[in-house]
Amino acid sequence: MTHGGEHAASETQPCQAVDVRVPGIVCVCLLLVASASAQVDTGGDSVSSEEERASESLPAKEVPRNKTTAERISSPNPTTEGVPWSFPLFFDQSLSVRSFNENSQLSYSPNYTWWFTMAPRWIFNPQHSIGVNATVSIEWTDSPSEEFNRAGFYSREALWEDVRLDYLYSVPVRPAGFMFFVAGDLRLPASKFSRSRKRYLSPGIRFTALRPFTVLQGMQLGLTTAFWGWFAGSNVVLAPSEVTPCRIAPGPGGIATVDTCGGGTSSIKTTTRLTVFWTLVPVDRLALGLGYTALWAQANDLAVGCVETATGPVCIDDGSPNQHWRSFSNFRATIGYDIKRWLTIALSYDVWAQHPNSDGGRENPFYNENSRLIISLTFRADGLYASLRDKQIEAAASRAGIEEL
Repeated sequence: MTHGGEHAASETQPCQAVDVRVPGIVCVCLLLVASASAQVDTGGDSVSSEEERASESLPAKEVPRNKTTAERISSPNPTTEGVPWSFPLFFDQSLSVRSFNENSQLSYSPNYTWWFTMAPRWIFNPQHSIGVNATVSIEWTDSPSEEFNRAGFYSREALWEDVRLDYLYSVPVRPAGFMFFVAGDLRLPASKFSRSRKRYLSPGIRFTALRPFTVLQGMQLGLTTAFWGWFAGSNVVLAPSEVTPCRIAPGPGGIATVDTCGGGTSSIKTTTRLTVFWTLVPVDRLALGLGYTALWAQANDLAVGCVETATGPVCIDDGSPNQHWRSFSNFRATIGYDIKRWLTIALSYDVWAQHPNSDGGRENPFYNENSRLIISLTFRADGLYASLRDKQIEAAASRAGIEEL
């Protein structure tokens, strides 16, 4: 507007200095030209400012980008930047340590099991997301049922685990650098074990606190606590055992959303879990992790049995001194490496322990007959998508550079 006004003033001054003998029509024409010029300049500035304001109000489109290893293990949603979904696929091979030593027990009991897990997740925004965890397992050996791997009854048969749905909320505030996440869980009885107990559903809640540190490529300390219970139509105790090998803490490569834990050696009503974990990325692509979990499971009470005797009916109640509480622990040490930004391989040493065990004593929580070695392969479809987009962008930029030349 200022530039247009100055332009109009400079054009009107010659009109005032024109000799009176110059026809008046010339001044009129000059005034009209000056007025038109001012309107054109003013209109141009107005349109430009409106376009700038409109462009400023539009959010910039985020280009898909793979997170670094340190970024991913510190994120509740291990997805890529600019992609509102994640689709990790996990393939685990579990081998019990006793499989290496045939003389380590009276009855040789090797256990070699595969686990396939998919964990798709939709991210609405940085605070809200929903996800699904579904696992299929298959044992290739013939371990007995009293082992923790509950697969001895169904060797070489593909078995579904219970499906878990969850809604995750990331608390936006970060006091003292801590990150907090709250999740609502819903387990559905997809497994044979749960269906044999006439289970309906299992609601639960999960809380996680993380504290990232800028050490080397990245380090974090964390704590997760969870509680869930089952609604069921029967409390009949049936084999096989309910305790299963499972992921209970974030491991290298960002597998925090995977959780297939059961808990207990009979039909469980409620389960409480507390996990502390530590991860470190000494160099990019390489991650180390430690996790320790304490798990308390409460089984259903036994039904009261009544019989008729010579003196009348006699009823025998449950009389359990510990209210059917069972305690377990799990220790896991992991080393993982990102072969690609979308493909991770990891080796884990995992130990389940029961307290007390079948002999009435406390098992060693760091090494016992249930120790296992696990090789995990994690494929992230969203990461592959981001990598392909990167190549397309680079190819387009290269073509544009050639055309400019």
